[in-house]
Amino acid sequence: MNIRRQRSRYRLLGLVGNGQFGRVYCGVHRQTGQLVAIKYLHRHSLPTHAFLRELHCLWRLSHPNIVACHAMEHSEDGRQLVLEYCAGGTLRSHMLTPLSLHDVLNLVSDILQGLAHAHQQGIIHCDIKPENILLNYYDGRWRAKISDFGIAKLAQEPPPNHKGSGQTGSPAYMAPERFYRQYSPAADVYSVGVLLFELLVGHRPFRGTPTELQSAHLNQPVPKDKLLFNPLKQVISKALEKLPARRYPTATEMLTDIGPLYDVGTTPLQLLNPIQTAYYPYTGSPLQRLTQCVSHLKPILKSSDDTPAAGQHTAHILVAHDSKIAVLQQRSLVISQQTLDGPVQGIYPLESNLMVRTEHTLWSGSTPEFLTPLHRWQDSAIAAVAPNHRWLATVNADARQLTITQLREAGSKVRRPLPPNIDIFQVLAVDNSHIAVVTSSVQTGGQLLLWNRQGMYLTSLSIGLTLRQLTPMRQPHQWLAVDANAPQTVILLMLKPLRMTRIVLNICPVFMLELLWGYLFMDAQGQMLLLDRDFSVVGGIKGPTGVTALTSLNSHELLVATWQQGELEGAALHRLNLQDFELDLIF
Repeated sequence: MNIRRQRSRYRLLGLVGNGQFGRVYCGVHRQTGQLVAIKYLHRHSLPTHAFLRELHCLWRLSHPNIVACHAMEHSEDGRQLVLEYCAGGTLRSHMLTPLSLHDVLNLVSDILQGLAHAHQQGIIHCDIKPENILLNYYDGRWRAKISDFGIAKLAQEPPPNHKGSGQTGSPAYMAPERFYRQYSPAADVYSVGVLLFELLVGHRPFRGTPTELQSAHLNQPVPKDKLLFNPLKQVISKALEKLPARRYPTATEMLTDIGPLYDVGTTPLQLLNPIQTAYYPYTGSPLQRLTQCVSHLKPILKSSDDTPAAGQHTAHILVAHDSKIAVLQQRSLVISQQTLDGPVQGIYPLESNLMVRTEHTLWSGSTPEFLTPLHRWQDSAIAAVAPNHRWLATVNADARQLTITQLREAGSKVRRPLPPNIDIFQVLAVDNSHIAVVTSSVQTGGQLLLWNRQGMYLTSLSIGLTLRQLTPMRQPHQWLAVDANAPQTVILLMLKPLRMTRIVLNICPVFMLELLWGYLFMDAQGQMLLLDRDFSVVGGIKGPTGVTALTSLNSHELLVATWQQGELEGAALHRLNLQDFELDLIF
């Protein structure tokens, strides 16, 4: 069924999840622009009584750590719950890379506070697991919200008395008594204990098939691990007691014992399982010596496909050679004779047309040798050029103004004021029709302000985080960005629909690059950390120092520009072949 055709106050932006009983979409209220999660439940997969149970639970609950229900809508063959939208995704996606002890304690405390409220209302969740914990970023940190009350039970509800009922849930996180169709607030506490163990150690205490998990939950002791020091071990041991009578009877009591764990002597940013990798040194010779600093490297592919096949080489590289454009083809660097009016700040190639941006001018031409001024502006501004080269967006931070210039219509431009009391970091050409301004303020945190190319204001998307260095990826509407308040944290930002995935590194990246098989991050000292598509480490390289720009030539070769003032040997282009290093990767 295409639920886009149904009468609704909400417009769908994209699918964000699939579940046993339905699908979850990101939507936007047509009048207010508020983002929501729309949980579509097919009436044949979820009986009416089960749907009414979840709706009843959600409307009884109102707590900052429980996903809020805004409305309900009907369609021809199903129902839709309109829920609070959480751009941080699930806790499972938050666990791709290490967490600090403070992160873990904060998130578990959030979950326990939400459960305490639910238990006070006589509701037992019965399915606490990372996939049912959603995240938002506000007030300076990630915060957890409990979702999916689809199999929740009422405390006064008698347990089912027929075999095969009441066992729904996730065996990896189920309390022993849940396998016998018994439930209580202590059963939810047990699930939080499993989750706490997993967050700290990196894996669940018990693993295997559902039958093996049942036996382990009933009989096996909690595994020992060096990260489970006292009194942390005592909290987990009590939460994972086999008998409910020996366990924390309520979430509130476990929360009370969590409090003192913040003072165990670790710093808030100390990671529990930090990335460990060896950095293999690059010892190669420069491909080309330089006489000027290179700020941009832009590959031009042989084909029109933006994603080169494995092993395919680019035809040539456009090089921003201070105030000139050079072309690198094989080992020959040909520097244009034309000098622009300042250092190059951006290169935008498109088929037979080339655009180059300096501080006050946008240049255009068919080759680097024949560039003419296309548009000038007086004051310093940050800028973005549409992928199809049809418009230019500039932001004057001092004047708090966005200007959109139609490049094919001489003199056609619109100016739009920007809000006061905000910091402006970047302007993005989201696609051929939309512009985003990346901002932050004390009151709202990080935001994306969106306009269309005609200058019509669309909406503001609250992301909470202060993001910098947004680097576009091959997939449209996706960027890698650095968390300004946690420089070792990279955010994978997806705009359609809005999603954020957190990646914590062991370096502070200043360059980020998407490759066919994964991602490359480089710090100011030339250390490169390589991750695969699942954000697992495949290796590290100690590259040249003084890096000013880098790009990929193909699936396994990089081009790196270096510059060190006063050191001629440090000014060069380097070609690195990743196959020469010991990486956990098959090219």
